[in-house]
Amino acid sequence: MAFPEPLDFGADWPEAELAVLLWHGQEHGPNGSAEAMRDLAATIAAPNVHYILPQTENGHWFPNSLMAPIEENEPQLSAALAHYAALTDRILARGLPLERIVLGGFGEGASLTAEFLVRRPRSYGGAFILTGGLLDAAAIGRRPGSGLLAVPVYVSGSETDLDLPIDRIRGTIRTLQAGGALITSHIFPDRPMMITDGEIAELRRLFQQIKTAAAA
Repeated sequence: MAFPEPLDFGADWPEAELAVLLWHGQEHGPNGSAEAMRDLAATIAAPNVHYILPQTENGHWFPNSLMAPIEENEPQLSAALAHYAALTDRILARGLPLERIVLGGFGEGASLTAEFLVRRPRSYGGAFILTGGLLDAAAIGRRPGSGLLAVPVYVSGSETDLDLPIDRIRGTIRTLQAGGALITSHIFPDRPMMITDGEIAELRRLFQQIKTAAAA
């Protein structure tokens, strides 16, 4: 499966202290395009950050609900995860080390990020999962190796999201913690499917934390 070239936004590569892979949600929902993710990146307004904003032609990273049996999201899910790996490797080829790479997304893009972290746990600079969770129910609670040791991960969600049960978010957090990730989470009691000012502030804090750790 072919994907369009991602959008690039933010600092020029020579000035970039971090590279952020920022994956959009489903097409007909909020934040459902690379352009919407570019607007989010502009709102975060973190200095010296280069964003790579992946795109998909059909508006979905996988065709069915994240709660569906995982085989019902194939082969698109595997293709999207392979694209995720290729874009991560592209950043490494630019000369930025893993500890300066941040992975994240919203909605479907957040779920894809959670799945990628568990399947390919490495010492990334950090990650964020905004309203997303693992697709592979069989992986929940299992230790995904120790590759995520001390990797900071921000997770957010809502108790009233009918498409993403709170148990799946908590199971995702538990699984990432089993791999050594350092979790910060906000589970809102009643929040529509959106990105709040508080979550944006957490992303700014996360990016600064990763910059400081990488420079130490």
